[in-house]
Amino acid sequence: MEYTYYLFYNSGSGGNRGQQFLQLDQKELSFNIKDSHCRVKFFNICDSKSREVGLQQIMKQKQENIHVVMAGGDGSIMWIVELLLQHQVNIHSCIIIPFPFGTGNDFANTLGWGTTVPNDVIGMDSIVLKGFVEEWMEGVESYFDVWDVDIRLQQGGYISEIKRNENGVGEIKLQLNNQRYYKQMINYFSIGVDARIGFGFDKNRTSNQCCNKCVYCWEGFKKMFLKTPKVNQSIENIHNLNDDDLLESGLIQKSKDEIVVPGNPVNLLCLNINSYAGGLKNIWLNAQQNQVKSYSNIPSVSDGLLEILSFNSILGLGSERLIPGQATRLSQSKGPLKLNFKQNELLRTYFQIDGQYFSITNPSSVLIRSCQSLPQGKIRVLINKKGLLK
Repeated sequence: MEYTYYLFYNSGSGGNRGQQFLQLDQKELSFNIKDSHCRVKFFNICDSKSREVGLQQIMKQKQENIHVVMAGGDGSIMWIVELLLQHQVNIHSCIIIPFPFGTGNDFANTLGWGTTVPNDVIGMDSIVLKGFVEEWMEGVESYFDVWDVDIRLQQGGYISEIKRNENGVGEIKLQLNNQRYYKQMINYFSIGVDARIGFGFDKNRTSNQCCNKCVYCWEGFKKMFLKTPKVNQSIENIHNLNDDDLLESGLIQKSKDEIVVPGNPVNLLCLNINSYAGGLKNIWLNAQQNQVKSYSNIPSVSDGLLEILSFNSILGLGSERLIPGQATRLSQSKGPLKLNFKQNELLRTYFQIDGQYFSITNPSSVLIRSCQSLPQGKIRVLINKKGLLK
C-alpha cells in the first residue's frame, strides 16, 4: 500500500519553526513503514509559487482520500481549506491533518495530535517525521464542524487588531466593506475580558513559546485592574434564529426590565472543541450546571452544536487550569446564534476567533451559523485516538 501526504507548512508559525522545511520545499521524502511506501511532499503555504504547485498536484488526484497535512497554527487550517475550495477541489475528498507548529494549537490538541512538536522534525534521518507519519497511517477520519462568524458594525464603528512589521508593533484598523467583518471559526469565539488579555498579549508576544506563556499570564494579571465591559454591559440580547428565543431555553434570563446572562459574567465563550487557550481542556465537562436546563455531557466536534459558557471573573478564568469548574454552562445551540449589542452608547469591547484577538468599537451584531461554503458545514479530519484528550 502507498500513502502520499501533501504537507503545507506555514514558515512563520510558532516562532518561525516551520522554516526548517524550507530546505525541502517542493521536494519529497519517501520511506517504508510497516510494509507500506510513504511519500511526504513539502510546500510553503506562505509562498504563492510553492503552494500553487502543491494545489495543482492535489487537483490532479482522482482518489477519494487525499491526505493534506497543515504544519502551522490553528489559523492555518482554514487557510488551506479556503485555498482548496478556491481551486474547486472536492473538499470532502481531502482529509485534513493538523501538524501543531503554532502557539496554541487547540485544533490539533482536540484531535489528539498534541500542542507542540520537536524543534527538529527532519533531522537525524527524519526519525521524528517518520514517527508522525506512522501515527498518520493509524489515524481515524472524522467530520468536523466549521462555523461562520459574521460581525456587523454600527455607523462609524471599527475593528482593530495588532500587527507587526519592520517598523514595530502597532494597533491598526481593519479595512471593511459595508461595516462588516466575516471569518470562519473552527475552535471558539468569545467576547469579553479573555479577548482583551489576548489583545494585550499580541502586543508583547515573543518568538519563544515558553516566554509567551509568561507574557500571557502577566497580561491577565494587569487586566484585573482595568475595566472591561461585562457581557451584560455590551450585549442587549441573544437569539437562536432557528429555534425558540434562548430566553426560554436557559441561555439568558430576565431580571426586572433587563435581559441578562446569569452571573453577570466577564466573558461569553462559544466552544466548538474540547480545548481552549493553548490546551485548557474539558471546560464544558467540568463547568457548573445552569439550573434552568440540563445539557449533554459529551460534546462532539461533529454534532453540529456549539457549547456556550461564561466565566464570572478574571480570577475564575485564570484559575480554570489549576482548579477546573470555574465556568458556567449556559446552552448548547445548533445556531444560527445572534448576539445584538447595545446601540445607544459608545461601546468598546474585545472579541476573539480561534485565538486571533480584536478590539471592536460600536458593534451592532454577531451572527454565528454553520459554514455556508462547505458541504453540511463540515470538513474531514484525521484523529489520533491514542492522543485524545481525557
